[in-house]
Amino acid sequence: MDVGARGQVPSGIMRLGFGALLALVLLLGVSVAPAFALEAGQTVRGAVQLGGMTVPLPAGEWTAYYAVEDEDAKFHTSKLGLVLIGGKTVRQMAYFRVSRSKTGAGFKPYEQCAQPHYFYSETVQNQIGGAQDCWHVHAETLAPDEASERQKALLALAKDRGLFLSLVSIGVRFHRANADALLQASYGWPPDLIVKAPKDVKFWRFQDWTAEAVAKEPRKTVVMSRFKRWGEEWRPQIDPAFSSFIKK
Repeated sequence: MDVGARGQVPSGIMRLGFGALLALVLLLGVSVAPAFALEAGQTVRGAVQLGGMTVPLPAGEWTAYYAVEDEDAKFHTSKLGLVLIGGKTVRQMAYFRVSRSKTGAGFKPYEQCAQPHYFYSETVQNQIGGAQDCWHVHAETLAPDEASERQKALLALAKDRGLFLSLVSIGVRFHRANADALLQASYGWPPDLIVKAPKDVKFWRFQDWTAEAVAKEPRKTVVMSRFKRWGEEWRPQIDPAFSSFIKK
């Protein structure tokens, strides 16, 4: 049961020991391996360097599937998507976005700080062009009608490698910004590996994990409450990641 090395959920405790698993992942979450910039197809442990920030990763060997740099007159943006693969299954997902303001005028308020379908959200600040600090526990569809380039890249990876990929991920997203930089860090897990879907559904979908749907099923509430605790304990690692920003 090499959870620390692979960051996987062993089948025997997939449902009964989820809380203990998250606690163990937190203890082993950041290794001493050096962080470095990644390209699609490369792997990393511990943390990644992106856009002048060092962003933490939960335990395990992560594979980059999406790495993009965008630039216009006002912003330079770096985007990185990673997955944790166990056997023939995508077991965890992470997505990071770092934007740098060339003008120092900051960013628009983040509309996604709070949404009705989130299980939980907390907004400390969300200023125009100034300090922004929020995080939430939510679900994200991985099979939308109109997939983003990142989602297309994830689907392509799963297809090319013959991997099982859930239709939805559940987890935590952090958002931080000031006049100079912005950081979004998302961490997701496939609910199909945590709670078995009903036979008539077979696999969980986005609508099964909205706040309204979760409130109707105690087992889902337990799962999302544990992700809330995970987010509360992981959040202190986001602060130094954002503070690690290096102006260029």
